[in-house]
Amino acid sequence: MEAKKKRLTLDLDPAFQRRLKATAALKGVGVRGYCLAAIGRELAQDEASGVSGQRPVFFRAERLALRRKEIFGGKPLSGDAADLIREAREIRDAETKEWA
Repeated sequence: MEAKKKRLTLDLDPAFQRRLKATAALKGVGVRGYCLAAIGRELAQDEASGVSGQRPVFFRAERLALRRKEIFGGKPLSGDAADLIREAREIRDAETKEWA
């Protein structure tokens, strides 16, 4: 017995939709077939690189750690975090006053 299929709906910009439709037509397939093939290729590539086996990053601390590593390359920050936050707020407040 075949599993029940699920529907996927996408909201596309008109220009993007026209490009999609034209490209599918040039390849001799419908938009549905074109999209399924494209998604299938992307999934296969992600699965081959191990992306699908990764645990989703939902926790703030994990997201923060990833972002910090991305920005600072894993180097520890000098100084106290509270001092850095205060300094950033002072700079922001000074800039805000200049705009007013």
